[in-house]
Formats: sequence, structure tokens, C-alpha cells
Amino acid sequence: MTDDYFSIAAEPAGTDAAGSVTSRVRLAGELDIDSREELRDALLGIVAAGGTGRMVVDLQDVRFIDSEAIGAIIEGYVAADQAGIAFRLTNAGGIVKRVIDTIGLDHLLDTPEPGGAGSDQESA
Repeated sequence: MTDDYFSIAAEPAGTDAAGSVTSRVRLAGELDIDSREELRDALLGIVAAGGTGRMVVDLQDVRFIDSEAIGAIIEGYVAADQAGIAFRLTNAGGIVKRVIDTIGLDHLLDTPEPGGAGSDQESA
């Protein structure tokens, strides 16, 4: 989904050595009450479709996030966890990372490898 303030793009991101499929959700812009429903639907849609072993939510291009969008992310995380799907947040920076740290979701953040591109990169 794309509009003037935010965008949500879900795409397959490959498979790991064990054959587990990773789905990546790239978010951009301002995530707030206006994007909550579409964000929740995108995350829950991936869970409902099945066939995914890992979901990565890429926050690199997110400029703002509020409690409504965080609520949608939590709903996606809970649904993924109940379905046995690993759920990670990646590339959070600035205010977005501070919000995630403050509310206690920092355990979902992928930690970049020193000098590397980040742990969200898939193995060949």
C-alpha cells in the first residue's frame, strides 16, 4: 500500500539453509492511526497465508511511529509467534528505535554485526 505519508510493501526475501522462507515487510514514512489497519492486515495476511518461517519488518525508511502502529506490529508479532513464525524488526534508527526500546520491544530488534550489513541478511 502507498499513500502520501506511508508505504507498506510485503515481499518474499528468500530462504535460509534449512529451507525456511523469509517474508520481508518494508515500511516507510509516518506510521500512525492512518496506517494502523493496513499495517496490521499486511502482517496478519502473511501469517494467514502460511509457508513463512520468518517475518522481517524493515523500519529503515520509517520517519515516525506512534502507539497505533506499534499496536499493529504487536498484533503481527503475537500472531506470528502463535503460528511458530520467527518475527524480527530490523533497521530501526533514531526516534523509531527509541520508541521500540522504551516500550520494551527491543528484544525483537535484529542487531547489526560489527562492520556488517546487519543480521537481517539471508544466508545462501
